[in-house]
Amino acid sequence: MFKNISYFWLTLALLVAEIFILDQLSIAMWLRPMLFQLIVILLPMEWRTIWVLVVSLVVGVVMDVSLGGAGLYTATLLPLAVVRRTVMYLTTRRSVEPGDQSPLLTRMSQRQLMIYVGAMIFVHHLLFFWLETMSMVSLWHLVATIIMSTLLSVVIAWPIVRLFLSKIVR
Repeated sequence: MFKNISYFWLTLALLVAEIFILDQLSIAMWLRPMLFQLIVILLPMEWRTIWVLVVSLVVGVVMDVSLGGAGLYTATLLPLAVVRRTVMYLTTRRSVEPGDQSPLLTRMSQRQLMIYVGAMIFVHHLLFFWLETMSMVSLWHLVATIIMSTLLSVVIAWPIVRLFLSKIVR
């Protein structure tokens, strides 16, 4: 029960931070940090995909309604929920065993966790910015936006990931 409450507070904190702080930032035209995808990334790997999809749908709809995304946030979170086990296996060579009771994310090394989180944020940013522009006219601008925003998001997200996982272990 404690872990579910922690996930609820993480979700609430990230949504508030994204809606009221990060969405209002205007650093540069190719820097756009986003943290709301951490809600899906940090969900327990032991959860069934259907529950991860439901959480992704709810978070996406909340983001779309509050920020006027017209389905963009939902359209990028749902594929992220589907590919997260595959990305986990490809980046860390770990998979979820049926009898696992301890969270997989807390059993990973720092390096494996960083690679997994970075890869998931990259996949999300790739989907988000490509769907946002839907054009290859300014390909260099799109690539620069994806790379720079991913790097900035990972730098901001890493302390949050570490703090959250340390609270889950206790």
